[in-house]
Amino acid sequence: MGAQLIDRTLLTHGSDARAQLNFREACRAAVRVFQLSEKYKTAPYPNAYAVWFAYSTKSDPALVAEIDELLLGQDTISPYDIDVLFQAYLAEDQSAFAAHDLSQAIGDEIGEVLSVIDASLQQNSAFSETLTTLEQDLPKAATSPEQLNSLVSGLIEENRRMSAMTMELNQGLVRSQTLIAVLSDQLDEVRSQSLRDPLTSIPNRRAFDKTLEDAIKQANRTREPLCVAMADLDHFKALNDTYGHEAGDVVLQNFARLISSNADEPRLVARHGGEEFAILFPGSQLMEAYNRLVNIKHLLSQTEHQLDGNPVALPVVTASFGVVQYKPEMTPRELMQKADKYLYEAKAKGRNRVCAPGLG
Repeated sequence: MGAQLIDRTLLTHGSDARAQLNFREACRAAVRVFQLSEKYKTAPYPNAYAVWFAYSTKSDPALVAEIDELLLGQDTISPYDIDVLFQAYLAEDQSAFAAHDLSQAIGDEIGEVLSVIDASLQQNSAFSETLTTLEQDLPKAATSPEQLNSLVSGLIEENRRMSAMTMELNQGLVRSQTLIAVLSDQLDEVRSQSLRDPLTSIPNRRAFDKTLEDAIKQANRTREPLCVAMADLDHFKALNDTYGHEAGDVVLQNFARLISSNADEPRLVARHGGEEFAILFPGSQLMEAYNRLVNIKHLLSQTEHQLDGNPVALPVVTASFGVVQYKPEMTPRELMQKADKYLYEAKAKGRNRVCAPGLG
């Protein structure tokens, strides 16, 4: 059940640590994760959640030491730092932490805990009502005033004790329910962020793969055209090496905004990985999609990229594109491979161009 899934996915090293980190401790660690995320201004996306979870549970002393050192000189941890930490300490052990599964498991357990709380409250309420009834009715049936008065006195005292206990329990449970509700909302946000690229705020590859599957089903059902494009920023590594990762981040963000504003819907654009982006054009024939990409290519070459606090603009950045049209019976993988093929053709022909079957 949920607790077992949590035990399988908790980010710990060694069986002893896994045995000790039970569900209650996991929930406490999850609360600390969100407190750390808020304090150090990190978005609650899966890699950040994983890093803060490892830090809060002290599962890796080297990771804890590196984060402590980072925090000595600054009051925030950047997405770049988070990704470096994740790759260095957590990425290789895929079974150690699955943010989506963990959050889903905690969500399932929260539902069960709330059900138990509700049942407990109902039982306590019913018991209190029973004692109240006895308090009212037993004196009326008295045959031996002395014995019944003693019994009634005891029942009255028990009723008062249970009433006080129920009130105290209810207050504690209200506080717990409030905390669980907050945690549940934040976990919903984590699940939402797991489908979004933290740097550019557009969908990530995982989200795009699902959207592509849905788009293909829609195209098969309606017989409307569907085109898929792959885009890749030209000479991006050289830009990073020369001007730094901050410059690369600015260019990625600007390009994401540019292609999103020229897509049918923002959700149809995704950062596919690194400097690669994927774009869906539902309802578009190949020539229409091709022309729209040519326009995007032109707009990018006219875009000025500038770092905060630096009056000097970065060099002009260009991109290459490959676009294909879906044909019935093609799988999502085949469609993406074909788009990738024309992207590499655009690169081979000199970059800063759009290639498609019979075009470019």
